Amino acid sequence: MAREKPVSLSREALPESLFPDSSFSFRCHPGLACFNQCCLAPTVVLSPYDIWRLQDGLGISSGELLERYTLRHPEERSNLPLVFVDAFSSPKGCPFLTPGGCGVYPHRPGACRLFPVTMGSQLTPQGVVDHYFCRRLDYCQGFNDGPRWTLESWKADQNFAGEEQDRRAWFELILRQALAGPLPATPGAQDLFFTLAYDLDGLRRLLSEPSFLQAAGLEAAPETYLALDDPELLRFSCRYLKAALAGEGGGLPAVAQRIAAGPRGAGRPG
Repeated sequence: MAREKPVSLSREALPESLFPDSSFSFRCHPGLACFNQCCLAPTVVLSPYDIWRLQDGLGISSGELLERYTLRHPEERSNLPLVFVDAFSSPKGCPFLTPGGCGVYPHRPGACRLFPVTMGSQLTPQGVVDHYFCRRLDYCQGFNDGPRWTLESWKADQNFAGEEQDRRAWFELILRQALAGPLPATPGAQDLFFTLAYDLDGLRRLLSEPSFLQAAGLEAAPETYLALDDPELLRFSCRYLKAALAGEGGGLPAVAQRIAAGPRGAGRPG
């Protein structure tokens, strides 16, 4: 995956946010002249849960999905890696786009399911607060037809509401690190975060290595972690990264250094 210029998730709350009782009309379908146009060059940030659903739907490993279909960029203020759909490697734009629409529709990322609603997250003393707004692209004809939706009914219809808590916990990692300052450029620290957060199969390989568990300060046997199903393993990873980024165990850079210094490099993230 190409590693290019930093991007930022740190934005002020938009002034025209949608509220739970806000309403709008929208319906996207192949009969619209603009159908598929919004997918030609999308900017789609993938959460760990998006990656898991995509790999499961496509029947491939997380490593293959990340290598074939995504780009990796450091987030500007936190220096933590973000993963984007690679919409620039082919003339058709999104690699999952077909003439008939989204080729991974049942497994599409949360940002795609939520469209035309978009969201931004803000860290407050009470925790992460999500802000929603309607993205009215000039060429989009979907607003000219269709039923009325509230924000909540749209999220429910698109099966988005159930994942909000997990996405919020992941965004909180990025936002808290952005406030604390960029992750030090210690060799291996970004790669370790990337593997633990996004590469589910790579995470399982690491957790099968006693040397990694020792370096990471994890006391249970490998079988304890490997028995977790995929969603629970992602939640465990998020909790572990939150603690490591907060400095537990010496912090993520220290964990990366211990892994690199381990016997024969065992447990080193790939």
